[in-house]
Amino acid sequence: MNTQAREKLRAWIHRPRGSLGWIVAIAAILLAASVYRAVSPSWRMPMRNPAVLLSLLALSVALGWVVQRGVKRTVGKTIFNGQESGWQARLAFLRSITRESNVLMGMLLLLAVLGGATIWLAGRSVAQIVENCTANLQAQVQGPEDEQLSALVGKPVCTCLAQTFLERNGVIRLALFETPMQEVSGLKALTPADEQRCLAQFDLVPEEGRAVTP
Repeated sequence: MNTQAREKLRAWIHRPRGSLGWIVAIAAILLAASVYRAVSPSWRMPMRNPAVLLSLLALSVALGWVVQRGVKRTVGKTIFNGQESGWQARLAFLRSITRESNVLMGMLLLLAVLGGATIWLAGRSVAQIVENCTANLQAQVQGPEDEQLSALVGKPVCTCLAQTFLERNGVIRLALFETPMQEVSGLKALTPADEQRCLAQFDLVPEEGRAVTP
């Protein structure tokens, strides 16, 4: 084995291994999720089948695998079928691409962790708001009938109010709710119209209240 062959073999053993396949798979999954959100509700119903969702996931993984195999094949052709004087430069270019793909993959993982933690904290804040609202509603009832009605519709009404509060302030603010980084005074409070709307969903608005509500 001559020096050139040994150099190519050494380059193949230490060939660049990037994350382009994973990135393509993640991009395909995000694209499928975006299309799912964009289609009408009638189209979403059959797509809720677990088999359909698993098929989309399998297709995304297969697409990523094909891309990764294509990158590996390109590296092999560059090393063993390239010109004697120019394959090192092309291999260096491929190394830079795979290195950047690994950096991008690390950034995607970091964003996924931060996003998941933010959503979890916001969900915990929403659950706490619903729990406090339900407890306050239970404390205000005065009769057995009112207590039964409060137990029946208290949580759904409070959930509606918490959802409105989340939409008004955003996920990040709710994730920082009741922390030193987010003061309560900096949050947008609910209005009487919001309360009337949530009560109206369960037919709890008095007749006089309905008459004055636009």
